Amino acid sequence: MKNPDITRENRVVLFTDVHNCSIAFNTLAERSYSFLQEMYERLGDLIVEHKGEIVKYMGDAMLCVFPAGSENEVVACCLKLRKAFSDLMSGRGLPGDIELEIGIGSGEVVMGMFGHRSLMQKDVFGEEVNRAATIGHHRGIAVTEGVHDKVKRKYGTRRLPDFRVKWQREPLKVWEIVE
Repeated sequence: MKNPDITRENRVVLFTDVHNCSIAFNTLAERSYSFLQEMYERLGDLIVEHKGEIVKYMGDAMLCVFPAGSENEVVACCLKLRKAFSDLMSGRGLPGDIELEIGIGSGEVVMGMFGHRSLMQKDVFGEEVNRAATIGHHRGIAVTEGVHDKVKRKYGTRRLPDFRVKWQREPLKVWEIVE
């Protein structure tokens, strides 16, 4: 069945995940749910402010997309996201090894409404989504080669070890934004 609501678009993809979130949840106990909600609100405000769109939440992770060509704006957003998250953490007295991990990729994605008829949701798929999620478990801001090429003149970067991924023959080249 062909779905006319599914499109191929060029986008910048942002994946975030909380490193050691289970420690935060164990420490905060019942307050962990209000912490998660406040995190979604604070980070979401920054994402929307920078013309991003939150596609979905996955526990303590978020998947977002931004307009094509906005790589520098997305890095600026991510620097603010990490600062806002750090402030949120310190305000609750949580250990410093709990931090926001970020992966950024850019390129063609497939967007549309997917799911069972009882729960259709907007979602995004494609190699760039996979790349952003894969490198999004780096403790900092990790970017793919395509993003690096567009931001290296404005932001300091450092080469990270290549990632071996099962869906491509060559390793994934990755850089981190030096904060």
